[in-house]
Amino acid sequence: MDIDKKRKFGGLLAFMLFVCSAFARQYGVTGGGHTPLLAENNTGGRIQVYLVYGMENVQISYTSSSTSHQWYRYKTRALDDSEIVSSTQTGTTSYVTNVEEGYGYYVKENENVGMNYFVWIIDYSKYEFFIRSLSISPDVDECVAVGFDGDADIEELAYYTPSGSRGAIKREFELSYVTLKWNEALKRFSEEKFVKIFNTDPFSTTFPSHSDDPMLLTDTEITLKGDLFARYFGVEKSISIPYEAKAIQVYADTLIVSVGSGNMEGSEYELCAPAVIKFTAYANRPVASRFVWKVYNSEDPDNLLIQYSAEELEYTFDRVGTFIVKLEASDRSGFCSNDDEHAFQISITETEMAIPNAFSPGCTPGINDIFKVRCKSVIKFQGWVFNRWGTEMFHWTDPLQGWDGKYRGKYAPPGAYYYLIEYTGTDGKKRVKKGDINVFRSKEIDTEIRKEEER
Repeated sequence: MDIDKKRKFGGLLAFMLFVCSAFARQYGVTGGGHTPLLAENNTGGRIQVYLVYGMENVQISYTSSSTSHQWYRYKTRALDDSEIVSSTQTGTTSYVTNVEEGYGYYVKENENVGMNYFVWIIDYSKYEFFIRSLSISPDVDECVAVGFDGDADIEELAYYTPSGSRGAIKREFELSYVTLKWNEALKRFSEEKFVKIFNTDPFSTTFPSHSDDPMLLTDTEITLKGDLFARYFGVEKSISIPYEAKAIQVYADTLIVSVGSGNMEGSEYELCAPAVIKFTAYANRPVASRFVWKVYNSEDPDNLLIQYSAEELEYTFDRVGTFIVKLEASDRSGFCSNDDEHAFQISITETEMAIPNAFSPGCTPGINDIFKVRCKSVIKFQGWVFNRWGTEMFHWTDPLQGWDGKYRGKYAPPGAYYYLIEYTGTDGKKRVKKGDINVFRSKEIDTEIRKEEER
C-alpha cells in the first residue's frame, strides 16, 4: 500500500471511529422500570435499538454543538412517514419525554436526513419471554441429540431501520445440564456441568447444536432459562425437567497380556500364537449397559468364533489368520447402539519349525553350543533326546530352551543322538518330528572336558 492510500485509509478509519463515537455521545435513553438496555447497535443502519421495561418516564436525550434541535419519529421508513415530535431543550441538549414504543426517533440538524442517526425504542414488558411447559421432542433422534417441545410466548422484537429494512433483536437463552466427559489419560468419565447460551428458538434447536457441545450422557435435570433480556430486567423465567439419557459414548482399548514364544523373524504386523489379548470397553454407565464382543475370522465373517457379553473380554488367539474383534454396545432400553463403531484387527502368524542336526557343546560358548529348535507360533511343545541305547538324555517343554549337551551334570560324549519332538501349530494339527542330532568336539577339547569333570 503506497503512502497516499495509507493516508486515505487512515482518514476513513478515523472518520468511522469519529462517527461511531459521536453516535454514542449524541443520544441517551433513560426511564422505565429499569435502566434501559442497548440491545443492538446497528452501525450499518445507523440505528441503536434500546429495550426499556415499561414506558413510564422514558425519555431520549440528544446533545450536540447546536442549540437548535428538531425531533422527528418514524414508524417504518424515515423518508416517508416521519413526523415532528415536541421536545424540551436546555442549552445544547434536548429531550423527548412523550416517547412511544415501536418508533424510531431522530434529530435533524441539516436538510439531509440520510446523514442522521436514529434511536428505536422497544418496551420489553410487552414482549416478555414466558414459558408454560417444556418436554423432550419425539421427533429428534436422542441417540445423537435432544430437541424440545413446549408452550411459550416468544414474540419478535422487531424494529425498522430509517431506510425501511425490517430487523429483529435476537433473544438469548441459557440451557444447562450435567453430562459426562471422557478423560483419555485416566480412562474414565467424570461429571461436568455444561451451560449453553444460544440465540435461536429453543423449540427449533437441537442439543448439542455444535461439535464442541457435549452430548447428554447421564440422567440429569435440564434447565432452560430466558431470555437474557429478562434476566437483565430481573424478570427471567426458568423451567426444569428430568431427563433419562439414551445417548451412549463408548471407547475401547486392547492390552496384549502375553504372546507365544518364537525365535524366527516374522512380520511386525503379526503376533506369535498363542496370543492372549484383553479387550476393554469404557462407556457412560449406567446409560450404556449392554456390551457384546464378537470375534470372527476375516475370511469367514458369518462364522462367529465367540460372542461374549461383558465389558471385558480376554481371548486367546491360537490359530493362524486375521481376526476381527467388534464391540457392540447399546443403552439400557436398546434404543441407541454403536454397532460396528469399534473394531480391532488381530493377525496371527503361521507356525514354523526348524531343527538343527548338529551342535558342539562346551566348545564355543554362545555359538551353537545348545541344541534347540528355531520356531514361531508353537501352541504346544515337548521334546526328548535319547542316546543310541534309548536312554533319555534330556526332556523339555519350552521351545525356546534346549539341551546343553550334558547328562547328569557331565557333558555327553561326542557322537550321534536321537531326538523326538511333538508340537501343535496354529492350524490346530499335532506334528511329530524325529531325527539324529550329532554332538561334535575336537579330541583336544573333549580331553579337556573329561579332565575337568574328573577333578
